[in-house]
Amino acid sequence: MSKQYNKLIKRRRRAAYLARRKKALTETTPKKVAAKAKPVKKAKKSVPKKPAAKEETTSAAAEVKSSDVATTEDVLGPDTGAPEAAKTEGAPASEAE
Repeated sequence: MSKQYNKLIKRRRRAAYLARRKKALTETTPKKVAAKAKPVKKAKKSVPKKPAAKEETTSAAAEVKSSDVATTEDVLGPDTGAPEAAKTEGAPASEAE
């Protein structure tokens, strides 16, 4: 048990030494001369922000908007008559029989 108590004593001595050292350092260092008072900055009044001016839509943006309402003919192109080609292919097959 005496070893633990010795540690306690060492800790107290160390703390007291550090406190004395800190006090001596603060006394020896010259105190800073008070700096000149800085002029007080004027508080800016809050000004409401103006809404950003809307830019005109570009052609790319216009294309995107038009594609939202695009029809199947706009996307796939005009009907090429694919069903007619199927009928013509089926007819020669029946003739060959």
